[in-house]
Amino acid sequence: MSNVEWDRTIPQWLFKSQEESSEDHFYSKTHFLRRTMKNIAGVIENELYSENYAGQDNFLQMIDPRIKTCTFLIFMIFGGMSGSMVVLTMLSAIPLIYAKLSGLSVKSFFKRIWLIIPLAVFLVSLPGASSLLIQGPPLFYLVPPGAFGSKEGLYFCAGGLKTAFRLMFRTGISLSFAFLLLLTTRWADFTSGLRAMHFPSMMISILNMAYRYIFLLAEIAQGIMQARYLRTVGTLKSSDNRHFMANSAAHLFVKGHFISEEIYEAMCCRCYTGEAMASSASKFDPKDIVFLLINFIIFLFLLAGEHVKL
Repeated sequence: MSNVEWDRTIPQWLFKSQEESSEDHFYSKTHFLRRTMKNIAGVIENELYSENYAGQDNFLQMIDPRIKTCTFLIFMIFGGMSGSMVVLTMLSAIPLIYAKLSGLSVKSFFKRIWLIIPLAVFLVSLPGASSLLIQGPPLFYLVPPGAFGSKEGLYFCAGGLKTAFRLMFRTGISLSFAFLLLLTTRWADFTSGLRAMHFPSMMISILNMAYRYIFLLAEIAQGIMQARYLRTVGTLKSSDNRHFMANSAAHLFVKGHFISEEIYEAMCCRCYTGEAMASSASKFDPKDIVFLLINFIIFLFLLAGEHVKL
């Protein structure tokens, strides 16, 4: 058989490389199913990612959850009230240092925090830093005076840019400390610490149930998407996709409501009274006292930085 006849008998998709095949599949009509399954799996993977780091014996993992929660909360409040760029810069570096000492990937930690929400906040606040909404000495011009019929032009002033940077830093600092706390603390230990700090038991119960329901519903949704994908042959119309997503959302809502009733009835059968019980009572160790002293010294430096004008 000649090479030409051989090429005609073999399907053309067998000649494609793996990259070309995956690229063709990427633009197929069923790609939204794979993309949805990937996003749902990312939710569950994030839980495993957090538990993996929380179970290590590193710096922050060994600190009492109550100490970490109070300390990070003070830093977050102080960062939200601070107007000094020096203090905000120092505060933004503290979570990165703690992440490195706790065995976390600093590069991944930085990408997860600073390159998403804080950057978006900065970009959204840029119009407010221009001469459209604020007046001040021009720092640099986007549109020179007299161009396009504008007398004063369009420019950014120093005060407006500082405000935009403050918003970005405050958002990033709050997210960094919150994300660092959850990565280095198991959820059960975190809620036990809240309970020991006399947080309302109803709020703790709501947090626990919401935390578990997120991953339970994610697993159910992933099963729905996998069943749909395995039964899909050929291409799908956009109307069919929308109809399927609407039915899946309704089914997920009904399934979640049914499971919640079963769980509540099981809890009542086990004499649940609304008061959550702690598995064990934790005590302060010398390392917790050292952690408090270190952060108290850092806090004093931050207070001193408030007097540095920049």
